Amino acid sequence: MALRKTGSGDATELAVAGWAKPEDVVRSRAGDVLIKNTLLKADHFPGCQNTKLTPLLDGAPNFRQVDGLPVYGVAIPTVRGLRSVMDVLGAAQGQRGVLWHNMREEPVLYINGKPFVVRESDQPFRNVEYTGIDRSRVEDMEARLKRDVLREAARYDHHILVTEEDDDMNVVDVWEPVTESDVQTPMQVYQELAGDGYNVDYTRVPITDEKAPKDSDFELLIQRLWNVPPDAALVFNCQMGRGRTTTGMVIATLVTLRRLGAFSPPTPLAGEQQQLQQHHMANGNGVYP
Repeated sequence: MALRKTGSGDATELAVAGWAKPEDVVRSRAGDVLIKNTLLKADHFPGCQNTKLTPLLDGAPNFRQVDGLPVYGVAIPTVRGLRSVMDVLGAAQGQRGVLWHNMREEPVLYINGKPFVVRESDQPFRNVEYTGIDRSRVEDMEARLKRDVLREAARYDHHILVTEEDDDMNVVDVWEPVTESDVQTPMQVYQELAGDGYNVDYTRVPITDEKAPKDSDFELLIQRLWNVPPDAALVFNCQMGRGRTTTGMVIATLVTLRRLGAFSPPTPLAGEQQQLQQHHMANGNGVYP
């Protein structure tokens, strides 16, 4: 069906004017990741910002710092919000280094600079869990999700149907105009930042919401956080910058305090010292005690 080239707008109202009906679009989805009866749900919604936190950064809800330490947390930012965070941290022109840790296990896609996530149409407020997923798989899913979006947009005159929330927590379907350059995976967003001169080292540590990190996640974080420049900023994000973000911030705080000598490691019981050393060396992280 041909669509009017009017830009983005409420999909229910536009359906009357000849646009495809939202329920038909959702029902007919047949991508690798954007499958039948799934939505592209906006990550940000009214009220997601804790207004008591400072500084308040537009597009980067719940940005905060651990007092006295270079450890920061934030909700998943928009592209503009991400650049604001980088500027606040002093990472422009290759200055201060930023180690950024995305703690989300859900495939995320940026459309016109805003983050979106796949949700089931009958549960738009609930995360789809991918417990145990690793970084390579989730990033592969994001690349395939981008292809799904571009293929679908080609069917609807370069528009993609997305779902947002209004002030009353009602879901609203909206047609978003897109070109290929408007659709980015998180990895592409951070690569673009690095290309623009920001000193950022990005990685993904997929963790299920409200669950403890896997042992391998702890090992990865300790390895990354142990040998860092003294002034490096250690940043963590999940969707809202609360649960998984706080978990990452606590781990970073403990590692940083240990690295600074704020407390000593526990003394192993008899016979355990050699086992610990062998474990650390076998895992390639014998650089920390």
